[in-house]
Amino acid sequence: MSFKPVVILAEDLPVGLKANFAAVLGMSLGQLRPELVGAATPTQDGVPLSGITSVALPVLGAPAADLPELFLSAVDLPVRLAYMRSAFEARDYADYTARIAAAPLAGHAPQAILIGGPRKAVDRLCGRLPLLR
Repeated sequence: MSFKPVVILAEDLPVGLKANFAAVLGMSLGQLRPELVGAATPTQDGVPLSGITSVALPVLGAPAADLPELFLSAVDLPVRLAYMRSAFEARDYADYTARIAAAPLAGHAPQAILIGGPRKAVDRLCGRLPLLR
């Protein structure tokens, strides 16, 4: 299986939040799928640089209103992550987990999602979305 991860951000977010949310989701992907992070590589003069992703990670844009349905549609994919509005509003991780636990999934608003799985399945869900600009 060819694994394809994709980040999808609400296109109306400010650029700084888009960058932050994509970074947060990338960290979560690295934890879930450590095999996607390549080995450290030394420079010619022996300075080791930590491994980076070994697969492409496209960052796409979508209307914020489309993110809940995209997230729900990806339920059968092996990787499905969301950066919910509660994460942005929370003061710390304990506050975030309390906010998430206080409402059903439908009560949360994803600001960004990361889905990953077989290339064809991921392309079916988000192949029409443009690269984030």
